[in-house]
Amino acid sequence: MRPWLIAVIAACIAFAAGLLIAPTIFYDHFIWKYIWGPIVADAAGHPVSYHGVRAAEGYTLVSEFIYGMLLLVIVYLMYRFFDYFNIKIDVPFFIASLPFIILGSTLRVLEDSGLFEKPLSYFFISPIIYIQVGIYFFLSLLAGIYIERSDKKIKLFVFSILAIDAAYAIMYVIFADKCNHPVHPLLVGLFSIVSLAIFFYLDRKNVSTTMFSLGLLFLLPSLYLISIWIYGDRWNTFDHVNVVILPLVLIISSAVTLLVFIFAKMSESKIFSSGINLSLIFAHMIDGWTSYFAVVNPLGMDISYGEKHPIPLFLMGHFYGLAYPLAKLAIIAGVIYAMDSYLKNELKEKPILAGLIKFFILVLGLAPGLRDMLRILMGI
Repeated sequence: MRPWLIAVIAACIAFAAGLLIAPTIFYDHFIWKYIWGPIVADAAGHPVSYHGVRAAEGYTLVSEFIYGMLLLVIVYLMYRFFDYFNIKIDVPFFIASLPFIILGSTLRVLEDSGLFEKPLSYFFISPIIYIQVGIYFFLSLLAGIYIERSDKKIKLFVFSILAIDAAYAIMYVIFADKCNHPVHPLLVGLFSIVSLAIFFYLDRKNVSTTMFSLGLLFLLPSLYLISIWIYGDRWNTFDHVNVVILPLVLIISSAVTLLVFIFAKMSESKIFSSGINLSLIFAHMIDGWTSYFAVVNPLGMDISYGEKHPIPLFLMGHFYGLAYPLAKLAIIAGVIYAMDSYLKNELKEKPILAGLIKFFILVLGLAPGLRDMLRILMGI
């Protein structure tokens, strides 16, 4: 058995023993305070207590460290998986992953809108929502690998669609009363036709094609619910939308990305002219500028948002709030330059690892940025 696996098993056993021997320390003052308590507080909309230990929604330096360590473990496990199946992390893979990234943001903002009731709402609060979407992503990836290597690609894809429709129909029967505006299974069936049409239209029936088509099936119900909310069919008392935020953030983010591209071309830098690196900058500009408009609110929109993360909160208090998006641009550009310049030789031997790191950088920028932008858009 490998040393790292022995260490993981030993850590799990030690933690389980700690929960049994000293639950006050291991559960009340650790799991509850930093992990589960903030989820319950988020669902309740106010701080909560358990055995006298108070937990509030949001993140602390401790919880961010915990999630950061878990993210490193996930990156490593995914690297071993991708390396075993020789999956390329390229532009088509990034595009195929977009529906799942957007799905996490849309489901989270739908929970913010009051779409789900307890206990169903717990499944749509971070980080649980991202674990849920990660499972959809991984299952679609497995389906893509299997379909790519099979001689019956269309038949297997149709079977995958039917399995998803059947699973949704079962969930609809069980949880329809816990959802304030459930999407009928027949409408999901129509979305399945769109997914099938995309799969048939794309020439290459490979991993990326399967992932993108299945991702659309997962995503379309959420986009449908958001669209009907914007046009006035709402399940909560929010009475306004801020449509201006969508084009505003997209235009600014696109402009910054374009300026970086122009600078790269003028300086003959290949690092900042590649599609993947530019997508990272665009994703984090969406997050940075959305947070700026949400917290600083220079347009005077009818919104009231705060910042949960301590470091962005500090930056928001400097240079009229512009310190945050500018710092994000500098940090992301620095990370990209470090990976493609200083660590070029080391990562050249492990292109899958380099691609996965950039993929997670994309997710960490685009997912929260889209969620915040949709919240402002929906007036939540």
